[in-house]
Amino acid sequence: MNTKKLIRGITQTFIIASYLSYTVANALPGQQSGERRGPPPEALEACADLAEGEACSFTGRRGEVSGSCIVLPSDDEELACAPEGGPRGGENAN
Repeated sequence: MNTKKLIRGITQTFIIASYLSYTVANALPGQQSGERRGPPPEALEACADLAEGEACSFTGRRGEVSGSCIVLPSDDEELACAPEGGPRGGENAN
C-alpha cells in the first residue's frame, strides 16, 4: 500500500514539474519582465536617409504608418519613424 502512494506521489510531482518546465520554456522573452522591444525594423529603415523631424512612412504589421523621424531615447544618433499621435498599441493609442 505504501508503494502505491509513493508511486502516485512521484507521478504527480513529475506531472507538475513537467507543466512548470513547459510554461517557463515557452514564455516569450520580454513579456514577463516588462522589457520593451523597441521600434520595428521598418520604422528604422524609413528614417535611414532622413533627418530628425522629417515626414516618414512605412508598412508595418498593422498596415500603413505615417509620422515623423525621431531620435530614439536609448540612442542619440539612431532615428525611427514615430507614428502620428504616438506609438500604436502604447499608452497614447485609442
